[in-house]
Amino acid sequence: MTRNITSSQSDTAARRRAVAMTRHEKVSRTVARMVAKEIADRQLAPGSALEAESEMARRFGVGRASVREGLRLLEAQGLVTVRQGLGGGPIVSEPSGSEFGDTLSMYLQAKGVSFRQVAEAALEMEGLAAAMLADRVAAGEKVDLDALAGKRISTDMTDEEVTEAAVGFHETLRELSGNYILTLTGSALAHIYTDRMLEAHPQVWSEEERQSFESPHQAIHDAIAAGDPELARRLAREHMRDVMDNLSSVNPRMLDERVDWR
Repeated sequence: MTRNITSSQSDTAARRRAVAMTRHEKVSRTVARMVAKEIADRQLAPGSALEAESEMARRFGVGRASVREGLRLLEAQGLVTVRQGLGGGPIVSEPSGSEFGDTLSMYLQAKGVSFRQVAEAALEMEGLAAAMLADRVAAGEKVDLDALAGKRISTDMTDEEVTEAAVGFHETLRELSGNYILTLTGSALAHIYTDRMLEAHPQVWSEEERQSFESPHQAIHDAIAAGDPELARRLAREHMRDVMDNLSSVNPRMLDERVDWR
């Protein structure tokens, strides 16, 4: 028991020294970094409860206001959710491409970046994801291509189901690529691009548009299943290029508009 208490006291002292050594930056940012590191070091799963603000303040040797602000920084990045009320408190969240995309859009807006640049980057990322997935298949890795094939678009689907299947195909493609950085970055770009595309598009998908998703998706799937990375890359890029061209026909000015932070 004495050993555990001593170890706990030592850990607390170390954390307080870490905070003291970073006085050149805001205390809240230091707290945020330390909490994020603890989540990673302890491999806490989404939904795991973190200690109360008061306990964090005691361990770090800082005020509760700094802890609260630090948690808000993590919440804005999607790493933590702070529940209010009885039984509330900070819990671990699972950051997604949506949160990353929201943050990225802030930087893109500040630089005056257009949606055309976002779409072009997304085009390249989709091609890379398809090629990497085909490489995995060619290498004999076990990959659940049924998850990709399951995102088919059928004639009896509602418009909402068509959107879900079309977006889901690309989400699954990125997830199966086997590279988390590619998955996260590609999803962030897709979040910015897809949301704006759907806003510009009428609610109803024509039969021609439905087919413009289904046929290329099937061809991309087949190239991946055959373990042909170059063909998979080319087909994915061509498909994204067609989507861009179709979008331009619906709203000619959209691609040249500036990304806005939402």
